[in-house]
Order: sequence, then structure tokens, then C-alpha cells
Amino acid sequence: MKRIVSYIVVLAVSMCGMTQIKAQKAVTKEAKKVEREVKKQERLAQDAIQDAEQFNQAVQALNNQSFVLEANSIQPMNGQVFYVNSGTNFVSLNNGQAMVQIASTFNPNPGPNGLGGITVQGMASNIQTKQDKEGNMYLSMSVMGTFISATVNLVLYNDSNRASVTIDPNFSGRNLTMTGTLVPYSDSNIFQGTTY
Repeated sequence: MKRIVSYIVVLAVSMCGMTQIKAQKAVTKEAKKVEREVKKQERLAQDAIQDAEQFNQAVQALNNQSFVLEANSIQPMNGQVFYVNSGTNFVSLNNGQAMVQIASTFNPNPGPNGLGGITVQGMASNIQTKQDKEGNMYLSMSVMGTFISATVNLVLYNDSNRASVTIDPNFSGRNLTMTGTLVPYSDSNIFQGTTY
């Protein structure tokens, strides 16, 4: 009988110990879950602050008329999207001069600009900016040069420096859309080819 009582006591103590271990594991698991959620929220808050700073810098660059849209994708009129190098594909405006450069790493022919594409520049005129109700910024300008006559329409999306620009040639009707990030001209990381 003593053995049975001892066995029951040992079993009861073991069960309590197991219950306590399970409870500790549940508390630890819940604590880790809360910690992950807190870190996620901190990361999201930090990203939002960084996006707002980049947006403000991009707005200032638009207002100063000194910016570069570093494109990471190009979409010609046919709708097909091509992913490109943002250091060699861009639209810029600085000191009244606008430049559009398209370069291809896939083209074995160096092209007129030496980068497998074309680089054209011209004087910017009729520059207009506005902001919509959602906070998106718009810039439109006319660009006239030896090899370019186009209307350029740019959209800077609210709360980030993501932007897209549509280049609409005045005589061909073959528009081109470039999407990427808009940065101040002085902060850009572009490589310019031979200009026409």
C-alpha cells in the first residue's frame, strides 16, 4: 500500500511538473510571438519614416527642377515591360536641360550612345507641377532639342520616391513609360552615354 501511495505521489508530482513545463512553454511561445510582432511594427514604422523622408526629398527636387528618375523598368507603346539598369536608363532635369537615356544590356550593338540605346537632350520649357488630393505630385514639361521634341509627364507617388514618367514624342506618337525612383540630381548614380 505504501508503494501504491508513493507511486501516486510520484505520478502527481510528475503530472504537476509536466503541466508547469507546458505552461512555461506556452508563455515562452506567446512571449516570442509578441516580440516578433513588436519588431515587425518597429520595422514598418522605420520604413514609413524612411519613405516619407525620400518623398520629401523627391518633392524638393521636383520643386528645384533638379532631379533624376532612375528607371528600373521601361514599357514601350506595345505594353511589354523590360527590366533595365537604373544607372543607365533615366530621365533628368537640371539647369533647364532635360535628358532622356535608354540603354540596353541585351543589345550587342553599342547604339548611338555607346550603351546600346540612345541619349537625347533638349531645353525644358512650360514646366508645371501640381499635387492631387491623394498627395501624388505631377510634373509636365516640353522638351525641344536637335533629336527630341516631346512632352514629358511625370508622377511621383505619395509617401515614397517611386515615380513613373511618360515620354510622348510630338511627331511619332510612340510614347514610352519609365518607372523607377526619383532622386535629387546631386544624389543620382547615373552613367551618361554619348548625347545627341
